[in-house]
Amino acid sequence: MKKFLLSALALAAIAACEKEPQGASVPQQVRISPVITRVTDVNFEDGDQIGLSIFKGDAYYAENSQLSFSDGVFSGSLVWYPEAAESSVITAYYPYSAAGFPETFSVAADQTTGYEASDLIAGTKSEVTPSSTAVVLEFKHMLSKILLNVDNRSGSGLVSVKLAGSRLSAAVDFSSLSVSADEEAPAEDITMQAVDAGTRYRAIVVPQTVAFTLSVTTASGKTLEQKLASADLKAGGQYTIEATVIDDALSVTISGEITNWTDEGTIGPDTPSEEVQFEEFDGYFVYDGVTYPTVTLENGSVWMAKNLSYLPEGYVPSTDGTDPSAHILYPYELVNDGGAPTAINASGANALTDAESIEEMGYLYDAYAIFGVDEFTEENVHGFEGAQGICPPGWHVPTRADYFALCGLSNKDDSGEETGNQTNENALFYDKNYKGGKWSLFNEAGWNYQLVGCRQLTGSSDARIYKYSLTQLWSGNSTLEEYYGHPGLNYIMSSTGYVSSVGTLQFFSLMSTFTNAYPEGRINVAYATLGTCTPVRCVKDAE
Repeated sequence: MKKFLLSALALAAIAACEKEPQGASVPQQVRISPVITRVTDVNFEDGDQIGLSIFKGDAYYAENSQLSFSDGVFSGSLVWYPEAAESSVITAYYPYSAAGFPETFSVAADQTTGYEASDLIAGTKSEVTPSSTAVVLEFKHMLSKILLNVDNRSGSGLVSVKLAGSRLSAAVDFSSLSVSADEEAPAEDITMQAVDAGTRYRAIVVPQTVAFTLSVTTASGKTLEQKLASADLKAGGQYTIEATVIDDALSVTISGEITNWTDEGTIGPDTPSEEVQFEEFDGYFVYDGVTYPTVTLENGSVWMAKNLSYLPEGYVPSTDGTDPSAHILYPYELVNDGGAPTAINASGANALTDAESIEEMGYLYDAYAIFGVDEFTEENVHGFEGAQGICPPGWHVPTRADYFALCGLSNKDDSGEETGNQTNENALFYDKNYKGGKWSLFNEAGWNYQLVGCRQLTGSSDARIYKYSLTQLWSGNSTLEEYYGHPGLNYIMSSTGYVSSVGTLQFFSLMSTFTNAYPEGRINVAYATLGTCTPVRCVKDAE
């Protein structure tokens, strides 16, 4: 059975076709003609049935009369009462029940076949008199609708999608067109109906305050679950859930528009508003809805294997950074006039604002955004060593020591105890010919060192300029032909602070250099100013 959301019905009294003797009363058949103004599903089909009652004076003239749909109208054996001047109250509902107007109503637990029968709709109007003209009767949905959009990246089909945790029955009051969930009823599962198998599902539920658990069963036999945030469901409200299935994970995010039904909001994961959704799995984690692969290195450290693309609350990415409140910049691509790069510096750059580029390359963050602070001083700049910053729980912004253990070459710190460059020939990716880390060794180990460049702040607060790093890979400084045209000077900021001899506040950062002497890229730990916008990599806290 299929139907539209009914916003209005026209109630018409049509004279019988048979010719009657002059002066005789002509019985008028009650017919209901649907008038559609807002669409949710599809139209009524022949054979669909509604129940109609007419209350006149202090008694029912008609009670639960069955009308069937055919050729665009509902009709049956019911005819109007002959007292044309007397008004009445009419009430109609769908789906029809032979037992009468239901005092209680239950949605189906299995809505793969019981979805339409679960959608209780009704309308009522007073001061109605028999007439040959249409009487508009407004209808409303008395229950709530859940719409689920699924992005299935698991490689396995979906065989079942369920919502657990809600009561399926309710008391019904047709005089006020309201329902109230049966508090004594047990919470049960609802198997959702597939609108588009594997991607889009729906269910009708009783309005109530509920924290659903969404479960998805894949064709491989895995059942993945995610508890959702508590929601106060309203009658007639449509709520949208966006879910991503990735291998062994079910990620639920707040998203989606409300259409056609009453706008009542969205349902998201069961996390407080100030927390960000995070789920960790073997070989990857999901952070704020984005999947990040991870790699475990030979020294036991676990790293993100791509750059962060998370936007902390209150931050808005910028293309140029001229606004003093801009601390996160979009990634960019180098521009070479005439096509292929033929010089050490590109002619310019373009910010990339599309979602695909952001997910692939990540944003560029300055220290203020990375650590979520408004001010750095000589007193506090050393206080962020090993801080979580914008990394997920259990992970942190790498320290100078974390980076040094990878590349084996670092500038000195500001303790006064170190002099000159520091080296560690036992570092994971140290190459004696490069006298530091080797970029290609990072990638051979799966670290995926991305060449996305950086932007450095210059100018005054009134004339801020974020200069692009235009140094690029080309035949004059690299043998890595597949990367020609990518930025050659890259910084990735650490959480270890540094104060220069003239008082400049900086953070140690991983830096890449490509030259004739280092055609596969030398990696070392250098300094970057607070206004340098760099990618962010996170490393897992030690056990």
